[in-house]
Amino acid sequence: MAVLSPSAKMSFIDAAGQPLVGGKLYTYVAGTTTPQATYADSTAGATHTNPIILDSRGEANVWLGGAIYKFILKDADNALIWSVDNISAPTSAVSPVLSGNVTIDSNTPTPALQITQTGTGPVLRVQDSANPDVTPFIVDTDGQVGIGTATPSAALEIASPGVFKGAWAYLPSGTAMLFAQTSAPTGWTKSTTHNNKALRVVSGAASSGGSVAFTTAFASQAVTGTVGDTTLTIAQIPSHSHTYPNGATTASYKVDGNTGPSGYFASGSTDATGGGGSHTHTFTGTAINLAVQYVDVIIATKD
Repeated sequence: MAVLSPSAKMSFIDAAGQPLVGGKLYTYVAGTTTPQATYADSTAGATHTNPIILDSRGEANVWLGGAIYKFILKDADNALIWSVDNISAPTSAVSPVLSGNVTIDSNTPTPALQITQTGTGPVLRVQDSANPDVTPFIVDTDGQVGIGTATPSAALEIASPGVFKGAWAYLPSGTAMLFAQTSAPTGWTKSTTHNNKALRVVSGAASSGGSVAFTTAFASQAVTGTVGDTTLTIAQIPSHSHTYPNGATTASYKVDGNTGPSGYFASGSTDATGGGGSHTHTFTGTAINLAVQYVDVIIATKD
């Protein structure tokens, strides 16, 4: 690819085609009558007078700063020859300032736009009308990207509040999601319908239920101790039999404290009934701690 060489020296002629000797070139901020400096060399160490007075060949070395200019050319008698506005000036020896839309149309296997930074400044800076903009989009010398900050401190830093749009914007209003934080993020509303509950995974319709709070169900429970005495009734004791030995006299066996004939069993008979004695059961062991660790989350719905 080849490009047209820029003019090495600005040269001007009059209406007769003769060098504009002593001509005057005024330089202003674009769209205004506010003077704007130009320079006598590439170092910008020497500032031109404004207007610039053309030499005996109607020429001048004119180096521009990083700005947009308006030029007004007049002859030696200060008669207007022409005025041109919105002249793009270079910001460096190889990088012009472009005004208006820029389109890159490429059909090659190489990058359509490649920026190589061999100095100490940012690789790329996109800013608003403020110059310098303190909240630009920037790629710094180390390749770190800043959005809303001119000094990113990580591979990607987004200035507060750092609200994401894009995919979030396509979530329907009312969408419920879990957030491991106390307050709902911007664009969401915290739900207070459910509190102190566990989460359950279902394959069918989503619902809620249960009656015991999470921290009540999962608390430390002791299992050591003694169950007190309890007297069981005959109805509470399982049915069982007592067999009396053969050969014994009926007078040797009393039933229910009876003294009459009906209160005795013959030898070899059985009594299938319960008794009324009391007893205890003692349980001793290690306490079971059910105080499960947990992380609190909130449910928030998209506005």
